[in-house]
Amino acid sequence: MFGGRRDYKGCKISPMQLAIMLVLTERPMYGYEVLKALRDRFEGVWTPQTGSIYPALKRLAESGLASSEQRDGTDYYSLTDEGVEWVRETLRHAPRDIRLMSRYFDLLGQTAIRLHVEGEGSPGKFSEMFEKEDADRAEHLRKLKRARELIAQHLAEIDRELSELNSEEQGGR
Repeated sequence: MFGGRRDYKGCKISPMQLAIMLVLTERPMYGYEVLKALRDRFEGVWTPQTGSIYPALKRLAESGLASSEQRDGTDYYSLTDEGVEWVRETLRHAPRDIRLMSRYFDLLGQTAIRLHVEGEGSPGKFSEMFEKEDADRAEHLRKLKRARELIAQHLAEIDRELSELNSEEQGGR
């Protein structure tokens, strides 16, 4: 997904369409619900617009990954069985995509530090990755705690894999 597109039977699936599909794995939603769910998840970092969400939903339906059903005059979108399977297959590649993003962010960080050493400015604090609009201290604290929680989950997974590899290595001796 990072910086690229995926295909489904010759149809290009954009990162935004994938994000829509990920949201639709939760439950069927009408267009504005999808828009609000994405805005809530991306918390101001990305603000999808109605002019892009509705055409993306229609393209997903045309490709067979999603379907729409009218309820009380409102189109509700849900993933088809093919859409759910496509999401599962795409998520199987997530570790590779995460490695790509990790290396990309490492490159950004190394460049920021190098340019800081060579010139003026600062590479910034970890907490600066959050929006400047976070004037509310409680909200800022909530985001930092959530970031710590996610990092702890990833570290626990790394520890589990390291333990497995160490066990395998010791068992092979």
